[in-house]
Amino acid sequence: MPTLIIDNQSVTVPEGTNVLEAAQQLGIVVPHFCYHEALGAVGACRVCAMLFIDGPVKGMQMSCMVEAKDGMVVSTEAPEAVAYRSQVIEWLMLNHPHDCPVCDEGGECQLQDMTVASGHSVRRYSGKKRTYQNQDLGPFIAHEMNRCIQCYRCVRTYQDYCGGTDYGVLGANQRLYFGRFRDGPLESPFAGNLVDICPTGVLTNKPYRFTSRFWDLQEALSVCPHCSLGCAVIPGARFRELQRVRAGVNPEVNGWFICDRGRFGYDYVNHPDRPRTPLLHGEELPWSEALEALQQRLSELIDRHGSDSIALLGSGRASLESNYLLRRLGEQLGTAAPVYGSHAARDRAARAVTDLAAKLSASLAEVRSSDLLLVMGADPLAEGPMLALAIRQAVRNGGRVMLCDPRPVELPCSAEHLPCQPQELPQLLRILAAGENLPANLQPLADALQQAKRPVLIGGSDLLGAEGSAALLAAAQKLNSAERPCRTMILLPETNSFGAALLAGDGPDFDQLLNDMDSGRIKALLCLEADPLTDCPDRKRLLQGLEQLEFLAVLDHLPSLTAKKADLLLPTTAVAEGAGTLVNNEGRMQAFAQVFSPGEPLRFTGQGGHPPRNFSSTTPGALPCQAWAVLAELCGLPVNLAEIRRELAAKEPRLAGLPELSAEGPGQRVLPGNGASSSVPPAVATADESLQLLVCETLYGSEPLSALSAPLDPVCPHPYVLLQELDAARLGIAADDLVQLTAGGQQLALPARLSSRMAEGLVIVPRLRGTELESFYPGQPPLPCRVEKVSTP
Repeated sequence: MPTLIIDNQSVTVPEGTNVLEAAQQLGIVVPHFCYHEALGAVGACRVCAMLFIDGPVKGMQMSCMVEAKDGMVVSTEAPEAVAYRSQVIEWLMLNHPHDCPVCDEGGECQLQDMTVASGHSVRRYSGKKRTYQNQDLGPFIAHEMNRCIQCYRCVRTYQDYCGGTDYGVLGANQRLYFGRFRDGPLESPFAGNLVDICPTGVLTNKPYRFTSRFWDLQEALSVCPHCSLGCAVIPGARFRELQRVRAGVNPEVNGWFICDRGRFGYDYVNHPDRPRTPLLHGEELPWSEALEALQQRLSELIDRHGSDSIALLGSGRASLESNYLLRRLGEQLGTAAPVYGSHAARDRAARAVTDLAAKLSASLAEVRSSDLLLVMGADPLAEGPMLALAIRQAVRNGGRVMLCDPRPVELPCSAEHLPCQPQELPQLLRILAAGENLPANLQPLADALQQAKRPVLIGGSDLLGAEGSAALLAAAQKLNSAERPCRTMILLPETNSFGAALLAGDGPDFDQLLNDMDSGRIKALLCLEADPLTDCPDRKRLLQGLEQLEFLAVLDHLPSLTAKKADLLLPTTAVAEGAGTLVNNEGRMQAFAQVFSPGEPLRFTGQGGHPPRNFSSTTPGALPCQAWAVLAELCGLPVNLAEIRRELAAKEPRLAGLPELSAEGPGQRVLPGNGASSSVPPAVATADESLQLLVCETLYGSEPLSALSAPLDPVCPHPYVLLQELDAARLGIAADDLVQLTAGGQQLALPARLSSRMAEGLVIVPRLRGTELESFYPGQPPLPCRVEKVSTP
């Protein structure tokens, strides 16, 4: 590793490190704009100039473009370097409008910081400034082109890193314009990263605009709750309101970026209908009385009907500690083990993943460095958007992507698509796991696997199910060796699905709970941040079971259907309002810290005005409590998160690193399981030739938290049905025709969309919450269906 001297300080850095990065390791502040850790250097801004005194390179150089070498002697403080940087900053500031007091970037503006660091403080130019017209870039990004310094970060992020095609640079020389050919919403689902990447106030967060200054926000390190990947985020709150989310940095997971669902899906925390007060039969009561009522009611039912009459339901939305304490409560009451998930098929698929995932699963960092990605039954943009971005980085590094999926899966990079039927996926994986020859039409896949040095098999638990997920793990185990590691990544439905499945072990699932409710054995149900009325595919049967209950208690922070039906409702905190641990789909435990205390946003209580005109000794809406704290009190345990983590780690050996976990680190993998889930499933019979309805997640509108976020309303799709072009032609259906879909005892009139890239005989609808498609559920085998064109008069 090269050793060099910068400002009389010696530093040793890894091979390939540039001199700017070496200076940063020493804590030396070097002005820069075009350089970014995720993007590298292009030498466009010319602000990072240093004087190279000795070594293989001499003279004034752009430090971001020079690789650190042994024997280099460099100065950032030489008068020539200081003068050069000051002059470059002055050139960059010639046309800047100097509108810092009204700029949303104020306080976290790199241009402000670097201008001061470069010694430029007085404007000497008195001529006319170059000006531009701004564009409407959609609901997420505000555009102020006059502040631009032409660093090219936005284009390199949007086009090169994220694969967007509708935003770029136009013009030449001193008349560069960064935007679109015409006004319109940015199409990339990663467009929000322009807010973080822009070093000035050109591209800012439109929903957050003119809301707060950076120094007024309460911020803390957290984990995104909108999919199973567990990206690092930094939420910001003020006036009891979660006002924005920006990307955190976790090199093993999301790197430096996040998706737009994670960035703008935060507003469920501020939802006006969110439960904020304990309710017993619709009447408000203090927490002490609510907990007493819960304990008393459960004790009465146990005395009359036995401990088996009480059922506990956890979820993949709840933290690891909360789900564990639910199990602890069941042990104290003598009930059966909790059920962790309202969708039995999804729960079983998550359990199939937990045994081997920690040993063979790939992090997103490993996906980015893979040379072959085999995506089978997964839709990354819908089920885990940052996985799609990681796949793109693998392609940029020379990797290859092959898709085996019945859906027309979109990726922000080139990929080879091999359409297949849903029921063929487990069969194909079984062949891979057995080391048998693939069918002739899939021979390119076999050849690619044979040549790959770092393959990663990627699957989605919704489409693969428990059998397909187990087969994917078995295939990865078969292909894995010390000489040629093969890793796997399986997308799960919720942020803590892995943690909930790990705690569930071989315990009961929701189908067993429904059977017990049907028999009348269950008299009381306690739900922990679970909404079975929305998530259970057999809603009719569930409603009948709920009607037989004598007591329904719900702990939740969402205005869910189940919460509205509860006899006792205990309001809990959202992720940003508490602390805890989530386990992502690769088995990585990640701690999140509390950002702010719960309370009804001032814009509601003060009718949008500030300062408020009504005063009280209590904070409105401040009663929600952290679920793990409520359960700890019910269990008679100290309300101490560290002690709970130590107890959990002692009881679950796979969670050995939990007590040392910190929100500041990259997280820690759970220990490997015993491999019991790696058995190869039997072949699955193919379906008949009738049309089959497949229900899928979509990027916006499917995930329960972001579906309640107002900033995402403009991009949520309207209901539709997707048909293969050949099937549509056979049925006489054209694009945008109104068709009648009959499936699962329901009839819906929906507009038709067509695709040539999906499997024949398949009909696809997205699961969109709050619409007529909410009653269709992903994670289920395809349903027989009928599609007919609606005749118009």
